Amino acid sequence: MTGHILIATDLSARSELALRRGLSLAKAWAAPCTLLYVVDDEQPDEIIRDKQGSVSRYLEHQITTLLPEGAPRPEVLIRIGDIHDAINKTAQEMRSRLIVMGAHRRNILLDVFRGTTIERVLHTGSTPVLMAVRPVEENYDAVVFGVASDPSSKHAIDTACAMGLVSAAQLTVVHAYTDLAKVQMSYAGIDPVQVAQLSGEHFNMTAEKLYEFLSDTMISDRNYRLVFDEADPAEIILKVAGDLDADLVVVGTHGLTGLRKVMLGSVAQSVLRKAHCDVLAVPPVE
Repeated sequence: MTGHILIATDLSARSELALRRGLSLAKAWAAPCTLLYVVDDEQPDEIIRDKQGSVSRYLEHQITTLLPEGAPRPEVLIRIGDIHDAINKTAQEMRSRLIVMGAHRRNILLDVFRGTTIERVLHTGSTPVLMAVRPVEENYDAVVFGVASDPSSKHAIDTACAMGLVSAAQLTVVHAYTDLAKVQMSYAGIDPVQVAQLSGEHFNMTAEKLYEFLSDTMISDRNYRLVFDEADPAEIILKVAGDLDADLVVVGTHGLTGLRKVMLGSVAQSVLRKAHCDVLAVPPVE
């Protein structure tokens, strides 16, 4: 496995989980990695200089404490500026294969109006982001893929496989669909038996298309469990992940051309905000 890993920290306990996960992956991949801290540039120069020195010393000590035996020692990098912008610029400059970050501090009001740091990184960047939530184990044991049978979902599945994140895991694929015809027929007063029959046909067609879609992904030769239901996509992904005690959820962010700068796919956004396990969010291919 090759590719640079960028670990972004805000010095919180949540970021320590990201550091542990990033160091573990760097060891597994034999990959170079960088530990990045961004200093807010809207502070006096003296405070910025003091913070650069103290943070650098703290992070070097943290690395010494947490570095697994045999893992490459990461470079410590302190940058000044806007957080999500600095993270994306650094990832681009270093050609990072993955950004690892800790879970966000939940603030409902700020999340609604500004989005979380991870969301803003995904809004404006093209590098996959791994949100580390759980204590690090050697491998992920139970992985849930949230899919929509589109190129973004295929790219997310293939990215997780290519990174080796799911090689030792039990896999579950979750797909949510909406049977609009059933809703329309119900409102039109069509016989319930006929509605049920047509709904069953739609279910079978959906399953057939889903298996066809998955046959063109990197899990085609793997054993996996398929869960698909007429439900809200984020809710069913989170429910299945909770029921299985999954330690990783993989989703595509489904960027929307010009809107990508201001919004994240609602499914990925909900999963990132509510998941109790690690989440790999993969932006679409540009």
